Amino acid sequence: MKNYILLVGATSELANSLIKKLSVKNNLILLSSKNIAKANFYKNKNQLYLKYDRSLGAKKKLVSLIKKKKINISSIVHFSGLHSFLPIKNISLREFRKMYEVNCFSFIDIVKLMTSDNLSSNLRSIVTISSVASMSGNKGISLYSASKSSLNNIVRSFALELSGKKIRVNSIVLGHINLGMGKKTTKFLNKEQMKNLENKHPLGFGKAEDLTNSIEFLIDSKKSRWITGVNFILDGGYLA
Repeated sequence: MKNYILLVGATSELANSLIKKLSVKNNLILLSSKNIAKANFYKNKNQLYLKYDRSLGAKKKLVSLIKKKKINISSIVHFSGLHSFLPIKNISLREFRKMYEVNCFSFIDIVKLMTSDNLSSNLRSIVTISSVASMSGNKGISLYSASKSSLNNIVRSFALELSGKKIRVNSIVLGHINLGMGKKTTKFLNKEQMKNLENKHPLGFGKAEDLTNSIEFLIDSKKSRWITGVNFILDGGYLA
C-alpha cells in the first residue's frame, strides 16, 4: 500500500505552492469543491484528483478511491477557508453560518471522516491553516476572527482526542502572504492601509515558501513527532 498526503482545498493559491513542492517526492490526493480541471497543470502520475463538496456522495467516492487503490493516508493538510469584511451592521446569522461552515466545519468534517477506524491506521499528522486574526482583532473581520479562533480551539481538542491513535493535530496561525485570501484582502485596502499592514509585520510580508516549509515540518513525523495541539505562529512578528 502506498502512502498519500490528502490536501483539502487543493485549488487555492496557497495550496498550489505546496502541491508543487510535495509532488516531487510524495503521492497526493487533491480535493476541491471547485472544478478540479483548474489543477490539471499539476497533473502528475503520483497525484489523484477528486471533486469534493462534502456531500454524502463525495464522501463515498473518496472512501471508495482509498479502498480501491489500497491507499494509506499519512497526512492531511486542510486549506479550505473563507474571508470577508463585514461591519457590525452587516452581520447576520446567514453570514455567521457561511463563515463557520467553511472555516470550521469543513475541517471537522474531513477529520471525522478520515479518522474512522478503517481509514486512520497510518494517519499521523493533520494540519489546518488559521490566521493571526484569530488572536488579534481588527475592524470588519469579527466573524472571520471568531471562526479562526474557534478553529484553533478545535485543533487543541482534536489533538487530545486523537492522541490515543498517535495522530498529531496542529494549526498554522498565518500572517499576511500576498497569495490566496491575502491577495484578495488587498482589494479592500488602499496604498496607505497596505503600508500600515506591512509595517505591522516586523519581518515584512511572508512568502509562499515560508508556509510550505512549515507545513512540511509539521507533517514530518520524525522532525515534529512531539508536537501536537499547537497553534504554530508564522507571522513575521505580527503578534510579537
